[in-house]
Amino acid sequence: MRDQKQREADRLAEERLELMPRGVRDKLDRCGFKLHLAEWQALSTAERERLRDLPCASSEEIARYAGEVDQMVRRITGNAPEKLKAER
Repeated sequence: MRDQKQREADRLAEERLELMPRGVRDKLDRCGFKLHLAEWQALSTAERERLRDLPCASSEEIARYAGEVDQMVRRITGNAPEKLKAER
């Protein structure tokens, strides 16, 4: 029962964009960026919605998405977004 309640709470938090949706995490993977939860939560709701809704499939879209992420993270942290470590 607890697991079911926790899953429901997580789903609601994701819908409200308090937690990063799976789709955004997948897009970040395509761009090679890691976005920490604190960075995600520092973004405005409009910025979170933008990252959720922007397409990120073609090479042009991936480049555009990466630019958006870079700009947003630099604004809130003063630093470039963290790059994913290459798998071996």
